Amino acid sequence: MGALRHVDKPGYNAIIFRRTFPELQGQIVPKSREWYPVARGRYNSVEHCWTFPSGARIHFGHLQHEDDVYRYQGWEFQYVGFDELTHFLESQYRYLLSRVRSSHGIPVRVRSGTNPGGVGHEWVQRRWGPWLDPQSTVQAEPGQVMHYRNTQAGEEWCDRGDGTLTRVFIPAKLEDNPYLFGADPGYRDRLMGLDRVTRAQLIDGNWLIRPAAGLLFQRGWFKMLDAAPSDALRRVRYWDRAATEESGNNDPDWTVGVRMAMVEEGSYIVEDVVRLRGTPKRVEGAIVNTAEVDGRGVEVHLSQDPGSAGKFEADYYIRKLSGYVVKAAPETGDKVSRAQPFSAQVEAGNVSMVRGPWNEPYLQILEAFPTNGVHDDDVDASSGAFAVMQRKKRGLEQWGAVTIG
Repeated sequence: MGALRHVDKPGYNAIIFRRTFPELQGQIVPKSREWYPVARGRYNSVEHCWTFPSGARIHFGHLQHEDDVYRYQGWEFQYVGFDELTHFLESQYRYLLSRVRSSHGIPVRVRSGTNPGGVGHEWVQRRWGPWLDPQSTVQAEPGQVMHYRNTQAGEEWCDRGDGTLTRVFIPAKLEDNPYLFGADPGYRDRLMGLDRVTRAQLIDGNWLIRPAAGLLFQRGWFKMLDAAPSDALRRVRYWDRAATEESGNNDPDWTVGVRMAMVEEGSYIVEDVVRLRGTPKRVEGAIVNTAEVDGRGVEVHLSQDPGSAGKFEADYYIRKLSGYVVKAAPETGDKVSRAQPFSAQVEAGNVSMVRGPWNEPYLQILEAFPTNGVHDDDVDASSGAFAVMQRKKRGLEQWGAVTIG
């Protein structure tokens, strides 16, 4: 709605960004089709642009890759909007600020909406430090407009008379949206099913909470079993591979294979964990031998390195394990994001663990993740196994179209 403010003025040019084009198509464009015709706007679906009777235009854009910003060299916008700002890189945001200018006397504005978390959490919190960081040397009240200027030494907060630029942060919690909160009272309950970090970010707008050791995984959250059940609906073994050997004082990554079972809807069991260090040949042998022990009823899934070499290696394993269900796919997204869905189920008490000698090293790795541990291979393998279960439930069998986490 903010972009409509000056559509009655000739020469007005605005743009609203989401990080990817599918996000625009799925969220921003449909909403604009509800609102913008009221202002007599006409939409060009090829250019992704609304034009209004005055000649004013509102564009939609995406910045999936860091250098996508250079598509806007030479443009002039009086309004730039970022939806889900923490999905963007700081370099992208700062570059687009250089496109905010006005040769028609129209006031300029940059407006963003976002939740805590995401790849840009740190820089967004730093930029709005007076509102979001209690350690900031300058403090501001919610909604208080602050003045600043850019100098060769960086940004400088200043008194109103000395600063030509202004910045403000307006916080909001779930309860501050009466339309959503009232129309869908079950939404809060669904958010409560998330891991505790994401839960605090989305419900309370908490910018200070961070994924830390013990926040995503605690051993007391697992139910312990003496043996694996015989009536599991599905079993998978997911391998996070590291073809490195331990030598001297080195402490290389581990190759880890986590076998997970789904016994009923919403109930999972970590049945077995294999951990080893070794050459690519030894890793290959361990994967093949483990598959033989697990049996053909256990699917084999592997993380795939990006590029043609990763595809070649995946094809090699599929041929090597002929007769088994074998799939490989690259992992996308950061490790914490991939781990959070599994963490939420563990905290909710929906994940059990079969007792075995592998329990202690496995739990130590999980509890130390992500801040206190050198290794996270057990976490990656567990996250991968759980993600495979979820894709199967949703009927998403085409790996290339799926983002883990």
